[in-house]
Amino acid sequence: MSVSVFLSNRSIQVVIGDGRSKKAKIDRFFEDIVPEDTILNGTVINEKALEDTIRGAWSKHEIKEKSVDLILNSPHLMARRIEMPCLSGHKATRYIMNEADEKDIARFSDPVTGWYPLVRNKNTQSVVSETAEKEFIKTYIKIFGAVGIKLNSIHNGINLAVNMMQTQVGRGTVVYMILDGMTLTTMLFTGGAYFNNLSTRVYAAPGTSEFAGEIRNAVSSIRQFATAQHIEEQISDIYVAGLNADEMNSLVAEMQGYPLADLIKPIVCPPNVSMRSGREKFGSFIFSFAGLFDTAGGVTLLEALKKSSAGYETKKSVFKVVIPYVLLSLLLVIASVFVLVTMIAKSAKLTELQMYNSNEKVLADAAEYNSVVREAESLGRAQGSADLLEEYIDSYPKPDSEVNKAISLAARDENVRVTYDSYSASTGLLNLVATAGTVEKINKFIANLMSLDIFENVDYTGYSYNEEDNTWSINVTCTLAEG
Repeated sequence: MSVSVFLSNRSIQVVIGDGRSKKAKIDRFFEDIVPEDTILNGTVINEKALEDTIRGAWSKHEIKEKSVDLILNSPHLMARRIEMPCLSGHKATRYIMNEADEKDIARFSDPVTGWYPLVRNKNTQSVVSETAEKEFIKTYIKIFGAVGIKLNSIHNGINLAVNMMQTQVGRGTVVYMILDGMTLTTMLFTGGAYFNNLSTRVYAAPGTSEFAGEIRNAVSSIRQFATAQHIEEQISDIYVAGLNADEMNSLVAEMQGYPLADLIKPIVCPPNVSMRSGREKFGSFIFSFAGLFDTAGGVTLLEALKKSSAGYETKKSVFKVVIPYVLLSLLLVIASVFVLVTMIAKSAKLTELQMYNSNEKVLADAAEYNSVVREAESLGRAQGSADLLEEYIDSYPKPDSEVNKAISLAARDENVRVTYDSYSASTGLLNLVATAGTVEKINKFIANLMSLDIFENVDYTGYSYNEEDNTWSINVTCTLAEG
């Protein structure tokens, strides 16, 4: 059995069942109250109170499972849905981080990024990327660990809910409105595909005319956004979740006279979620149910955090190795000082040597020796230049090499012209310039390079526009993989 835990400002929801990528079977589910001032928008205020709440829920409901998937809706857990080349593992992670908006990432001081796939096509894939502070993730690992529970993953709940509701949208333009405490999340699907979501604060109590007014404002906001994006399709349904039967009936009554009043209806459990009983409570457990669906195939935030920590430990190990060499260098410095003192003590001997060096015959012999040495150095520099030229020629990538063939194939499909700049055999760094008629072709060429096993890493700089031939260019640095 899998366990999904959704934490909000006011409650902890636990769902136990079997989940796959496209459907879930619910065995049982429940909700317990979280004490006030324990958690706020995903930030834990009172760790001890949250530990006690989780421990109490496991004891009260006799839960045997000791590993869970945690679901949060928090501004500290940023999620984006993006289209990208078909990369996997940490290559995909590096691509996502390179393409991320600097303004979004700037608000994190020490971020970690994970991702999971949605749809994979021949050349591209749709993924959800998730970014959070390392300390934010570590806090939840610590809290659940104190209760004896292991975290398998941490995910943004809104995007999981979008994936779950996708199956019942059809081809229409549909709005989902999910109330969780004082937060109202409005999702827009158009043409059967997810388009966008907005989260707003709700101050009025459900069942009041003021609450109905806030629902109208939320619908108007999402409609204005759709209009600004040139979406002409009319909304066919508005599904509302998070209200009980009386609150829903009151909302429908208060909405009479509103142009879209007839479209408002309570949310229903989608066909990809099955359970023995309690389907009428689906609207109150959307995020926790969505957490049961499988998101395998990417790199979770916990895996990314572990890899990041492993890199830190490696740096510490290297530092431990370097320390003995630093100490040895200090000893050498001390020895040098001792030698210097000894030399000063023998200044009398040096005076005698100076007198010898001032002898006219000695000076004449030295002048003749210096002349011979200069001639030898001149010949040596000429030979060294020839040797260096031979080294550069040997290290420069050859047009018939396997690396060149791979790069040519990566560029040919996108009609990209490649000019080699330099190559170092000792470091494995190959610098080249890619030129094409559009930026998109260059992006696809870089994605093709990143998918090649012969490269350990592919880095690139900003684009430059060539007015003479109306093309775009970019500098690319490829690091050859060992072996």
